[in-house]
Amino acid sequence: MLDLPDRLLQQPSHVLFPSALQFSSGFGEAGWRSALLASNEHLIPRSLTLGFQAARAEVGGEAYLRSLLCGLRVHAGLLAGDREVVALVLQLGLAECLAPALLEQLLEAVPQHLRTVARPQVEVRLDAGSLREPEQLRAVGCTRLTVIDRPGTNGPGLLARAQPVGFTACYYQLRVPSRADPDYLQRLQRVIELGPARILLPAPCLAPTQPCAATWFGAWQQLVDAGYVPIGGDHYQHPDRAPPATARDAYRYCDVVGVPRRERTDFIGIGAGACSQAGEVLCRLDDDPARWQARMGGGHTGVVAGLILSEAEALANDAVQRIACDHALDVADFEWCNARPFAEVFEDARVRLGPCLAQGWAYWDGQVLRLRTEGILLWRIIAACFRPAQAPAPIQE
Repeated sequence: MLDLPDRLLQQPSHVLFPSALQFSSGFGEAGWRSALLASNEHLIPRSLTLGFQAARAEVGGEAYLRSLLCGLRVHAGLLAGDREVVALVLQLGLAECLAPALLEQLLEAVPQHLRTVARPQVEVRLDAGSLREPEQLRAVGCTRLTVIDRPGTNGPGLLARAQPVGFTACYYQLRVPSRADPDYLQRLQRVIELGPARILLPAPCLAPTQPCAATWFGAWQQLVDAGYVPIGGDHYQHPDRAPPATARDAYRYCDVVGVPRRERTDFIGIGAGACSQAGEVLCRLDDDPARWQARMGGGHTGVVAGLILSEAEALANDAVQRIACDHALDVADFEWCNARPFAEVFEDARVRLGPCLAQGWAYWDGQVLRLRTEGILLWRIIAACFRPAQAPAPIQE
């Protein structure tokens, strides 16, 4: 039997949503346009999160901005006017691709094309080695900053420079530790001393060649010892900023970039290789920058692959989201929301949960499955038990 730290390296990489590599090339432009138009018919208009993504190759900043603006205009033309943007995410690399003046143009364009709430969140993600100064990003309208840890860089120093310049919150995101990174836990301790609003544990989808389970486990222990509170997905909130533990204020949904939000939003990804979700439909844009920019110039959305979740997959997603965000799964509430018998939907789930229950990571409290402290760390393994039965078992004893 493997120890708990070793289980970290056994976690499935994609549990909340399928990997973009699993999307079907049979789903294209017409399918995504239809999905967006259908999403406009939701009885209560679903709010929007915009995710602007950098290209995975070097591109000219001004040309790339023009393409991002084209993508914004095309999507705005497909979305109903009563839908509001509540959050924007500037993905890793975008702040380096676009100079501050160009970023400002991008952010100013959003309310020109889409309705926004009075104060939308604008999160910018920076690599720990970025030369972009946080003060510049705050000046152009970014309200939150996430520093993404990297070996050999002074991530805590970047975080320290960001905290005094007026962001509403600063976050720090950890990567899967490598055996060749002896300073990992020391950097984390410096981060904890700075007290950012959130610290994010690693996501297993991006792992080094030689990951170190003991260091990963040690990072989690440091967070718990410091009083950081799990609030969904890999996010741990500072103890002084943790939300009240009530259903009304609970985080209810993790979006396609893993951020737990207070309500479910449709996520519109814009940029080469970006992913989106509207209801039960997901898509991926062309990841070749030149091809994607050409598609934008032609007035297209740039979709090259996607999928439409089946009823069974959508029900599985509901269970997975509850476990990821609430660290519990209330059978009665699930049945009330979905009008389906839990035992019928997840006929094999209790069997697949057996090893997790035996390990003590989760337990049944009447009709509520609850995760213990260690189970929250391994929520992906537990949530994967609710994926279709034909999927391989997440734990092999």
